[in-house]
Amino acid sequence: MTVSLPSLPSLPPFAAAMLACGLAFAASPAPAAGYRALPAPVESPNHGVRAWISDPHDPVASPFGWHDTDGVAGPEYTTLRGNNVHVYVDTNADGVPDGPGPDGGPALTFDAPYDATWSPSAYHDALAVNTFYWTNHLHDMLLRHGFTPARGNMQANTYGQGGMGGDPLRVEVSRGSAINQFNNVSYAYAADGSSPTLRQFVWNTMTPNRESSFDASGTTWAYGVLTYARLTSNCIQHTETPHVGFADTLALLATTDLRGVTATTPRGLGTYLVNQAPGAGGLRGTAYAEDMTMNPRSYASRQTLAPPHATGAIVASALWDLTLYLADAHGAQGDLGVGDRAESRMLRLVIEAMRTMPCPGGFVTARDAILLADQTLHGGQDRCLVWQAFARRGLGIGADEGSPASITDGTAATDVPADCVSIFSNGFDPG
Repeated sequence: MTVSLPSLPSLPPFAAAMLACGLAFAASPAPAAGYRALPAPVESPNHGVRAWISDPHDPVASPFGWHDTDGVAGPEYTTLRGNNVHVYVDTNADGVPDGPGPDGGPALTFDAPYDATWSPSAYHDALAVNTFYWTNHLHDMLLRHGFTPARGNMQANTYGQGGMGGDPLRVEVSRGSAINQFNNVSYAYAADGSSPTLRQFVWNTMTPNRESSFDASGTTWAYGVLTYARLTSNCIQHTETPHVGFADTLALLATTDLRGVTATTPRGLGTYLVNQAPGAGGLRGTAYAEDMTMNPRSYASRQTLAPPHATGAIVASALWDLTLYLADAHGAQGDLGVGDRAESRMLRLVIEAMRTMPCPGGFVTARDAILLADQTLHGGQDRCLVWQAFARRGLGIGADEGSPASITDGTAATDVPADCVSIFSNGFDPG
């Protein structure tokens, strides 16, 4: 089976803005390469099977492929290292690769065995290959949608697209730790020009154990937090921070084929890691769903939730509702390729909103950042959809976040602008 990213023959209206950020569009001189991994949007072995994926690099985001660093045709590495990421096993948590890892040889062929009955230590190579594929895929898709080198993304060589470079993401597979050796996905922030680190841990909540490198929602969530941190100068320390909500939304977008998803479709994150069936509550306890009888999270209930993860899920709930509204209004394409349907629109909104978030900012500020992003990117075309999505979760016009340093002093409200009320009362009710 061969899986490839969708062809990208034309540029949507937002391309001009990306060009203004220094993003160049050119033909790709990258060599052939192949990886056996869980192809996006397959989240985990519980959601699908690994497949052979040929040449998945994006010709704009990674014009010389995933194993280049010098901008000259031909790979500098035949291991899991290149311009965007360096993936390695680090069981002793010393920050140094335990060994060279898989070598794809001149053909850049990465195919490693895996069996669900094995413990993670028996399939480190398969975990590493999967993580290399997913983190490179995320780099490419986020760059295409606005997280460019000029805006501080993570890559060694910026290929003349701005930014500092010299900062490919380091990813540690089966990371050991004296403090938290199990059941975690974490990261170490570094500003533009220095490499951040994403750490994948073993989860020992079932037998045999599992590892977070095989759950793309966890990998994507951590990548999303690093993206938020880069775009906001690491502004995530205050109590009412929306960074978890933005990262959860990225994880949902990256691991969901939106075609056919309805208001009652449950989307749990990290279900593989906690040995739950797809659609269960996962790491957030309650699955995301537009139906508020299934997912009742709202700003009014924030005081009963623990920050930043449980409270951040309020923002993600509003953003997931908005994603489904966009699918109703613009259709879904089923992937994160460049286009103008719901997934691409939502990803662009999230990246642009993160870029303009004031520091510190709470949940009402996040709503306003999405509204501004819609105005900037789409001329306010989906303004009423944004208001409806946030208002039904208690973040309407009258909502007040109070101090971003507190999650208890805000005020919830469910009102929307008068012109949006008339739109929804005239027959379009995405809720």
